[in-house]
Amino acid sequence: MNRKRWILGLLLSLGCIILQPATAATLYRWTDASDIVRYGYQPPLGVQAVPAKEVQRALKRRGPSVNCQTLVAEHLRLIDQEIARIKALPAGLGLAYELTPAVKRELILDLLAHRAALVTGRNASDFRSPKRTELDQLRAQYEQEKSQLLETLENQEAKIRVQREQIEQERRWAGRALYFLRRSFSPIIW
Repeated sequence: MNRKRWILGLLLSLGCIILQPATAATLYRWTDASDIVRYGYQPPLGVQAVPAKEVQRALKRRGPSVNCQTLVAEHLRLIDQEIARIKALPAGLGLAYELTPAVKRELILDLLAHRAALVTGRNASDFRSPKRTELDQLRAQYEQEKSQLLETLENQEAKIRVQREQIEQERRWAGRALYFLRRSFSPIIW
């Protein structure tokens, strides 16, 4: 009986130890006397502390605010500088080259998309062309449609040839019939 109580007590103690951090671990945000934002699990007494999750939710609802024109201009300058640096790198295959031409092109396109996003306030993904697999799918679809159109065109041309041959055959038949009519009725007319 003592052994069962001891095991039960041990399990309860372990349960309390395990569950304690989950209930008591609330991270708070506050500003101290020197106007520095601080975070901690136990704010000092007399300080107005807000749970950090509420601050995070408020920031997510509000969204990023990039209104500083100096920051935007600096960011654009850095992007342009990086584009120029990547363009100057030799691209090719082998140990002497840092980038392949495809990787170099993708890096430049990514930087241009970020630059356009910064200028317009939209997402960079709005300015990127479809992925390589999507391009391959589009190319395959184009080739399939092209072959279907060429096949349709060839069928139409074949129909037109048959119709021309029929017209030509009827024209010859009509010419022969007219010739025979003239020959057979010419003594009567004269």
